[in-house]
Amino acid sequence: MHKTELNYGDVYLVPRKTVVDSRKECDTSVQFGPRRFDMPLYASNMKSVVDAETCEYFARHGWFYTMHRFNVDTVAFVAGMQQKGLFASISVGVNDDTIEQLQALKDAGLTPEYITLDIANAWCVKAERMIKLVKQMFPASFLIGGNIATAEAARDLQAWGCDAIKAGIAGGRVCITKNKTGFHRPMISTVQDCAAAVTIPVIADGGIVEHGDVAKALACGATMVMAGSLFAGYDESAGEIVEINGKHYKEYFGSASQFNKGEYKNVEGKKILVEYKGRMGRVLVELKEDLQSSISYAGGKDIAALRQVDMIVVAR
Repeated sequence: MHKTELNYGDVYLVPRKTVVDSRKECDTSVQFGPRRFDMPLYASNMKSVVDAETCEYFARHGWFYTMHRFNVDTVAFVAGMQQKGLFASISVGVNDDTIEQLQALKDAGLTPEYITLDIANAWCVKAERMIKLVKQMFPASFLIGGNIATAEAARDLQAWGCDAIKAGIAGGRVCITKNKTGFHRPMISTVQDCAAAVTIPVIADGGIVEHGDVAKALACGATMVMAGSLFAGYDESAGEIVEINGKHYKEYFGSASQFNKGEYKNVEGKKILVEYKGRMGRVLVELKEDLQSSISYAGGKDIAALRQVDMIVVAR
């Protein structure tokens, strides 16, 4: 039996002496690969959260994004984003169609600034082969590998050539992997272990419920945080609008769900309805303001201050 592990709801951060006159002075920006972004937070690369329009919206607002990998014309997407003067960030899998996809990009003379190798458990031989192939074909691209959940896996992905690692398995709201397979690790423990094991950036993926969970993930050593349900339900989000009893909702489903796969096979995701929330602009402002407050409580002026805070475990 292993030690007790922790999720975001099990801990709080301990305040330090505030050194800014106003939280507005706190800088939430982060250097991630070749670019600097306004926030260390981005939307999950899920078909029910982002589409081409969502990605463009985030890029124009100075936020990082990753386009999902399901039935996407990668050449058209990369060319379109770069023609608009924006960066291109795509997702790939590990099967033969990925090799064709990468070759098509190469033949078109296109290099995405960011590539995410996106599979359920990236600590596998197929991912190792694909990571090495991507680095060989696109050495200038910033390669994110995921997902993994242990220090050993994180070290292997760094050794295989990843420039960043996505940590978190079965933590998402529409993920039922833990129910179907019995496998999962709580996010605080996952992020702490993975971040301590490597010298490259770690992305904390999954389990974000409250805005304050973003600060907790950063305090654990994450450079970036990925969230799905936080960004679902808006005009700019992907997903169909559904009306039930006069109320509007948007569909939100997992990448391993039958709704994404188109068939009921190896299903480890579900669909829920998220209340329709209107325009996304106000939540981006609120998320930034909340993180600025977190930084002020951490006694600093930028997100690095969150690495210095004490964390306490609370009985729930």
